[in-house]
Amino acid sequence: MHLPLPNSNESKTIHVIGRYPPPIDGQSLATQNLADLLQNDYAVKRFNMALADRVLLPSGLSGMRSTMSHYLGLKPKLKEQISDGCPVLWTSISAQSSGHWRDLLAILPSFKPTQAIVAVVHWGTFSKIFTHWRTASTARHLTRRLNRIVVLSQELANQVAEWIPEEKLTVIPNYVEALASKDQLATKRLQYSSSKALKVLFLGHMIREKGCYDLLRGIAIAVKKGVAVEAHFAGRWNNDSDEGHFYHELRGLGLAQYVTVHGPIDDRETVAELHRTAHVFALPSVLAHEAQPLAIMEALSAATPVITTKRPIFEALAGPEHGAFLVPSNNPEAIADGLQSLSNEHLWMKNSLAARKHYESAYSPESVRELWINLIQSL
Repeated sequence: MHLPLPNSNESKTIHVIGRYPPPIDGQSLATQNLADLLQNDYAVKRFNMALADRVLLPSGLSGMRSTMSHYLGLKPKLKEQISDGCPVLWTSISAQSSGHWRDLLAILPSFKPTQAIVAVVHWGTFSKIFTHWRTASTARHLTRRLNRIVVLSQELANQVAEWIPEEKLTVIPNYVEALASKDQLATKRLQYSSSKALKVLFLGHMIREKGCYDLLRGIAIAVKKGVAVEAHFAGRWNNDSDEGHFYHELRGLGLAQYVTVHGPIDDRETVAELHRTAHVFALPSVLAHEAQPLAIMEALSAATPVITTKRPIFEALAGPEHGAFLVPSNNPEAIADGLQSLSNEHLWMKNSLAARKHYESAYSPESVRELWINLIQSL
């Protein structure tokens, strides 16, 4: 459904500020997606706040200083770009103590006093800035300045409802473009029926908290139970040491012949092809600040059943009725059970159909765009 603009034929300007690719991670990709989603309805002006080539910000005191220096350096440019007073969608508001002070010192002063500001929260731990002694009072000050705060799920809204007035709090999920057409889905299902191995995909940051090691151990258990597996791991490591440790674990479990490691992939078509050919997407993450991983939405859009962690954040994203297997944290045995279940064609087909249906109703561009247009018009 195409919603009308506030004034018939006059294009309105919207600023979308935050981290844009490169590098690609969930938040930078979500920011780019939001700007793309609105560009047919508004004159979208983008402002990139990313540190060059960094997915993770540097740690320690020196890292905090360099990060703050970077954002303070951006302040005059940001202030100039948004000086027209048009509404701002701010997608990089932080849930961390250091990032919160960066927001207060470098971002908040750039806004004009009467400018409409919509903050988009991409953190599953945003509630902590309202309870930590260093940020509790200033977090309330920040909330008073914002016109709206958008969170990605009702679960995240419930976590912050105590501190954010109901009229300011809005739930709008992320979205992704469908990675598979109906013809490609038909091909995928035929390929599953004729395949000799269950194709498992992990796509994410290659750190322990994201569950890549738990998945490796789950695959090893499934193989011992007689499940034929072909696994693909794609994503960035923090450093060379982490990469070496992953390969050591891979060899120690005797999985070299079952696993292909792709490393970081920036080409989106390659990512799409991995999703289209995967039979199972697995992300058994225990990462504390996880909010709404786009990779799970991409899997749903490709009609791929998902194995993920039984946590409220993920349950809000996709449940058993949506083609998702929810497993306890740090539980390779449960992951193996999920893989074994999805090696059954009837069960796999049922979950594949449910996954795509859930994507179309909840995370497609059409459904999410309508929510954003309604919010912007309400400003």
